[in-house]
Amino acid sequence: MSFSLILLAAGKSNRFKSNIPKPYHKLGGKTLLEISLSKIRLFKEIKKIVVVVNKNHKKYIKPLKIKNVKLIIGGDTRGESTFKALKFLVNQKYLHKVLIHDAARPNFSVNLIKKIIINSKRFKVVIPVLKVQDALKEKKQ
Repeated sequence: MSFSLILLAAGKSNRFKSNIPKPYHKLGGKTLLEISLSKIRLFKEIKKIVVVVNKNHKKYIKPLKIKNVKLIIGGDTRGESTFKALKFLVNQKYLHKVLIHDAARPNFSVNLIKKIIINSKRFKVVIPVLKVQDALKEKKQ
């Protein structure tokens, strides 16, 4: 079973109060966007990655030299950006199962993504819920 991933990075980061949009801030030498992509690339089931970017953020995305990713310009809202990415995937016939994530939140659990992929084989829709016990186990690792 193959998956596509929509990584949303088109927000204006107004609440973040920085001259640099949140997905392009660095943590450990990598941008939050790059951290998310490196974790997502651990999954061979994810065949297509679409990164939705803000048309005004080209100067931040260009130096990253991100490969094997389709960049598309987002909309005015998160919903519009998601719709544009889904529309692209439908037109490219990559719409099998789709994961959607926010690039400004790279601290997601790899184990949780693994569980989502496994459960997606059994169900049409999967909503991730991390149990407190699972979160504590991951924190120890």
